[in-house]
Amino acid sequence: MKKPYKIAAKAIIFDQGRVLVLRKSTEERSARDNHGWDFPGGGLEPEEPLMDALAREVREETGLQVKVVAPAYIYDEIQEEKHLIIIKFACHQPTGTLRLSAEHDSYHWIALDELDTAPFPEWMKEEIKRAHRVYTQFLTK
Repeated sequence: MKKPYKIAAKAIIFDQGRVLVLRKSTEERSARDNHGWDFPGGGLEPEEPLMDALAREVREETGLQVKVVAPAYIYDEIQEEKHLIIIKFACHQPTGTLRLSAEHDSYHWIALDELDTAPFPEWMKEEIKRAHRVYTQFLTK
């Protein structure tokens, strides 16, 4: 049976040598991601443009507005009920006051030079490093 596609956009936000990481509330965590660490973002609504969805999700989950630098990482995951495609964007210059939605219970601005010792899963550290390479590459052009 064919599974429906679901597309999600996530923001890896850099600011002054730091990166923003959110922690999902207990209710939002699944058995697969019991650590709860996440980036702001989420699924597109029907007929919603990708960049509009990214801006909306970041605003809803953090209260921030950001500038998108470039796509940093794209992957897919075939789940029981859907085929999920996730596009992660390197972003910067956050403006506004950071306030979390009920989906998350805490946030951390982590200095990039402390990333290797941070208590995040390895996949997250690698995605941050990849997004930072994209970020610095585009800013030096």
